[in-house]
Formats: sequence, structure tokens, C-alpha cells
Amino acid sequence: MLKKLLSIGVLASVMAFANTGIAQETPEYPHYGFWSNWSIGASVDFAKQGNMGWDFKQGTNIGATFMFEKELNYVWDLRLSLAAPGLLIADEDAEWTFDRYVNAAISFKFSINDAIKGYNPDRRGSLYLLAGGGLGFHRNHAGVSELMSLDEWENTVFAQIGLGFSYKVCKHSTLFLEVIADDHAFLPKFVDHRAMADIYVSLGYLYNFGPTAADEALLAQKNLLTQENFDALNNKVDNLEKELLAAKQNEQKLKNRIAELEDELANVPQGNTAAADSLQKVIDQIKADQMTYYALPFSVLFDVDQYKVNDTEMVKIDAVARVMKDNPDVKFSLYGFCDHTGSDAYNQKLSEKRVNEVKRLLVKRGIAEDRLTCEGKGKSVSFGDSKYAVNRRVSFYRVIE
Repeated sequence: MLKKLLSIGVLASVMAFANTGIAQETPEYPHYGFWSNWSIGASVDFAKQGNMGWDFKQGTNIGATFMFEKELNYVWDLRLSLAAPGLLIADEDAEWTFDRYVNAAISFKFSINDAIKGYNPDRRGSLYLLAGGGLGFHRNHAGVSELMSLDEWENTVFAQIGLGFSYKVCKHSTLFLEVIADDHAFLPKFVDHRAMADIYVSLGYLYNFGPTAADEALLAQKNLLTQENFDALNNKVDNLEKELLAAKQNEQKLKNRIAELEDELANVPQGNTAAADSLQKVIDQIKADQMTYYALPFSVLFDVDQYKVNDTEMVKIDAVARVMKDNPDVKFSLYGFCDHTGSDAYNQKLSEKRVNEVKRLLVKRGIAEDRLTCEGKGKSVSFGDSKYAVNRRVSFYRVIE
């Protein structure tokens, strides 16, 4: 019978896994870390015990099981359980005895309706299969034979399979009802040495701790990338790519013009200092004007007295990161600025915090640190009213090499 139970469990697991391969394609399910969505719970178990197999003359057992569960995904759960001693009511003389045993099991739960219908966070009821096995230590009367001593029957291995239904009462609380059959065999020769079998009904409760704070923050950040934000990011990237292409073309034109002027300067006759000075001024002015072709068309803006990038400005960080990944030869100088509220020393430190925070976010997105240089400008440069939001910014300039 143990072999049959194991075979049924393996077959059920294979079928469940095959179905899950399709169900897990559902994109809406949030993927959490290891420490998220653990549950702790317990159940009261009413078991009919069989002697040396499925001869249910041993009696009725009333016990308890303590368990931990981990939600692997919306279809699969892992359960670690420990069954505690209970009361054994013998059928023949209705005598109550203390049933001494410990069963430790590892089981997997497979949600049938979630696998068929897909992920739905609002679904409360779940019909599931349960299959697993473990080790047992028994010192009760179940499985006792006149041919066996105490030492021979106290250690067992068992397999179990069952059907359950759970109902989510609220966000953290779940009630469940399970019908489970198991089969025990003696160690070490568990294939040929039967011990006992149980059929029992369990009524239990689980408390789910939910996702960790870190996973909740990560999920909230992912939810910010709505379709509207995604379209905005793509538009920013497209515009930025066009600006970079135009900047490269203008850069080449300026380089060519500077080369022409330098050739003219080299051919100016000695002694004609006026012509040489005039050409040199033009060359210097063009070189100074080059910077206008290297500034990105936007800056990351900040709230008053803040250096953290808010959610609405994060799309600009994402756009710069994507462009830098697409153009591995591009480097940027980052300059941080402040408005005129606050002292010079305070604003200098605040501008440095802002520019270093933008650099940190870009590095977090996979950009090498040596492609980014940072400098805080304090409130040295402002536009219009000194309190305008545009003065609380980090701007990007391509590095000229």
C-alpha cells in the first residue's frame, strides 16, 4: 500500500506540475523573495487508525498538528508540519489512552482552481491537493504485533496524500479543512514491514505574515511603471537618442570648422598679430559654444530642500540609463544646483547630495561609475526667479574627449 500511495503522489505531482507550466505564464502574479508570504498555523486532527495496514480496528485518534507554510507562487505552497501526541480511543473497550507519537512531514499543496482559472488576488476559496511524506516516532499501540518488540516498531517512514479546501477570511487569516490518508512502514526495511495507516480529517487555521517591507517597496516601485509612464519613458528615450545624434553631427561640424580656422591661423603671416588675434578669438568662442551641443534637453528637478528623486522625475533617470546602455562610449558630467533659499554652505552640500543621488540611481541601473563625474554648483547658477523649481536640478552634459 505504501508503494501505491507513493505512486499516486508522484503521478499527482507530475500532472500538477504539467498544468502549472501553463498557469505560471500569468504575468500579474507578483514574485516575492524567500522571506515573504510565510504562514504559521495549527490543526485539530480526527484520525481513524489501522493496525498493520488498513485494518481499522485500532481506534480513533484525536491529535494536533503544527505547521509552517511558504507560498512558492499562486499555485504551489510548501508545508513543514509536526504532528503532536493525542488521545487514542480503542474501538473494542472504548478505553482512552495517551497516544505518544511525533510525525514530521514535508508536503506540497497544489491549488486546483488557481491552476485552471489563473491568478486572482481576490479569490478567497481554494481547492487543493496535498502530497508529501516524512518520518515518525511512535510509542503507541498502533501496529503492534506479537512478533515485534518495541524497538522494532517505534521508527517509521510514511507517505501521505489528501484533498483540502481553504477559505481566506481576511488578508492574514485562512481556515482550512483537509481529508488525508497516510501509510506508515517500519525502518529500516520500510518496503516490506507495514506499520499502520491513517485516514483523518483536519480542521485548521493559518496566519499569513504577508510580504516583507522590502518586497512591498519593490512591488510599489514596479507598479509605478504604468503604461502611461512606460510610454513617457519611451518618448524620452526616443527624443534623447535624437538629441544625441544631432549633438554628434553638430560636434563634428564644429570640429571641422575649428580645424579650418586653426589651419588659417597657422598660415597667417608673422607679424600680423591683429589677424591672428581675431582668428584665435573666433576659435575660443566656438570651443566655448560647444558645450551647448552637449547638454541633454532636460534636467532632474527636486522639491524644496530635498535631494531624493521623486517618482515623477524617475522616468528621466530611466531614460538616461537606457541611452547610456545603448551608447557605451557616452560619458556624462552631472552638475547639481539649488535655488537661493538657504545659506551658500548649506546649498553647496545640498547640491552635492542631489548630484550624488542621481549618480547612485544610474549606477544602480547598471551604468559604470567611471562614466559619470559629479560636481555640486550650489546656488551659483540660476534662471529667472531664484526660487523657480528649474533651479533645483541636476543637469547632464556629455563629456568632450
